[in-house]
Amino acid sequence: MKSYLFEHNTAVRAPLPGAITAKPWTDAHALRRALDAGRPPAIVDVRGLCEFFSGPLGRLPTAVNVPLPQLPACIKELSHLRLASIVLVSMTQVRATRAAMQLRAAGFRNVSILRGGMEQWNRLGLPRLSAPLSRRRL
Repeated sequence: MKSYLFEHNTAVRAPLPGAITAKPWTDAHALRRALDAGRPPAIVDVRGLCEFFSGPLGRLPTAVNVPLPQLPACIKELSHLRLASIVLVSMTQVRATRAAMQLRAAGFRNVSILRGGMEQWNRLGLPRLSAPLSRRRL
């Protein structure tokens, strides 16, 4: 059986038994509304440390950073989010998609991906935290 990803609030069908249905995508404007309303989902940014903390795309204010290569080792630490709504963020959405597959396979039920990632967030001019403009050596 092939895997199919249905967009626009439909289910993700996986070829494995016990497939988990979930909303696969989160639109940047919908995430912004949730942030503004004070009801944000858990936001996990799977970019590398340098991209997250000092990259030109910035980061979302409530996001926690778990680089994709470290995600398997951090799944136990994230277990308190197993039933929570989680939005995964990466530069474009590619790494977030890989992270979503890993989390869903580990039993996380409500995982979605920020469509277009931080590149789309920036194209839309939405607020973000930026890296310092300069750093001084002590």
